[in-house]
Amino acid sequence: MTTYYTELLTLCGFKEDEITRQKQRIETAFEILQLGPEDMKIAAERVQNRFDIELLGIRKALGVWLKELFDVVLARKEGKKIIYFGYPPFQYTGLAIKAAAKSRDEFYVGCPEVVFCQTFGQIFNKLTPILEEGEAKGLAPGHAMCSLLQIKNGALAKKMIPLPDMSIATSYFCDMGPKADELMQYRYGYPVIYVDSCLDSPWGEWPNFDPERVHYLGKQLNGMFQSLKDRFDIEIDETVWKNSRFLAGRLYMAIDKVNEFLTADPVPLGVADTELIMNFPYGCTGIAMDEGAEAVEILADELKRRVEQGIGVVPKSAPRVLLAFQSLVDPVFNQLIGEVGLAVPATMTLLPPPPFPKSHPYPTLGEKRAEKAMFGGAYHSSYGNIKRIEESLKFADVDGIIYNYQYSCRPLVCNSKLLKLHLEKETGLPTLLLDMDFYDDRNYSAAALRTRIEAFAEMLRAKKAAA
Repeated sequence: MTTYYTELLTLCGFKEDEITRQKQRIETAFEILQLGPEDMKIAAERVQNRFDIELLGIRKALGVWLKELFDVVLARKEGKKIIYFGYPPFQYTGLAIKAAAKSRDEFYVGCPEVVFCQTFGQIFNKLTPILEEGEAKGLAPGHAMCSLLQIKNGALAKKMIPLPDMSIATSYFCDMGPKADELMQYRYGYPVIYVDSCLDSPWGEWPNFDPERVHYLGKQLNGMFQSLKDRFDIEIDETVWKNSRFLAGRLYMAIDKVNEFLTADPVPLGVADTELIMNFPYGCTGIAMDEGAEAVEILADELKRRVEQGIGVVPKSAPRVLLAFQSLVDPVFNQLIGEVGLAVPATMTLLPPPPFPKSHPYPTLGEKRAEKAMFGGAYHSSYGNIKRIEESLKFADVDGIIYNYQYSCRPLVCNSKLLKLHLEKETGLPTLLLDMDFYDDRNYSAAALRTRIEAFAEMLRAKKAAA
């Protein structure tokens, strides 16, 4: 039976019997989201023009994001307990909640604003009304408020997502997140767990750190675990934490396979498509762990065939760059990297972690997780983040770096100039800084960014030719 959404869902990897079986659920979700026939036409055209839907793995990845959207929108109606976490999540916290629950279906745990980026942004191109609602309800425009938080606020205000039973607000990286969560706590009345820390550290200290930082963040994390136990009767201990990694194990193994093929020359997949799969672990704990993993496994097999046949999205021997971040909402920006002739074998999310020093025998789970965060670099300091990138670049064969950063994100903005100076000196790799917005394409001009990236690409090509 053909419906107004059949074409779009079919393009996104849904099977005919799946659409029929889920008809009531799909239509209820689209009604809540205020998406109608015209939106489906626009989305179908966008999917065909902006993504490599020749690949079944990409079609299925798009479908997984739509299913995740349905899950969050319908979570309350379907009787689930709801816990939201911010972006980026702290390690495996969301999955640990799932692992500790009596049933994986007992909870919806995720980052709804990321889900909306991938769907309302990437697929439907209809984020602006949600952003405007978020701005009108307390996160004002023109004040460098994080647009990702405006999306969450707007979706709550428009009642597109249900109020959570608990939200986890972490300031270990983003200080704006908990401030916005406090606003939403007062406005909508749901409880929030606040996990505090700081990024202050002397230049040159990483990978060392003051043990007091581990004790402080560890205590905050232990307090979060206790709050989850008090409210939901779930206990997160070492065994649960270990099991939580197994929930995502299949997905991570599949992503590792894709990463391996992205190192080929020519690179077989573009940035707009890799973005779809790299944010599964950062926004989801549900269907992406299973169907998302299946989609990425299919994609890995398809990329293997492309590599064997020498098929690439840019010509062989094109300049190769590390792109720091992809846009979560704008496939136009993601596509233009390849359109100017640059290959992207790695992004920040694809870089291998540096080797961790020997751990100290901290007594609590929170302290052990906090120590791991310090070693990771990004939650240590600007210097730690920059050194983490420098160390990981030893495993990445690139000719240059594009460090694009969220203009309203202090951790990313404050280290941008230092990063360029340090990496160009230590690695010799030309580094282009791009000020943009990962979650709101109103805040930059893709055409202006294209001009700068084209000039950078020309410089890299000239440098390769002279080598």
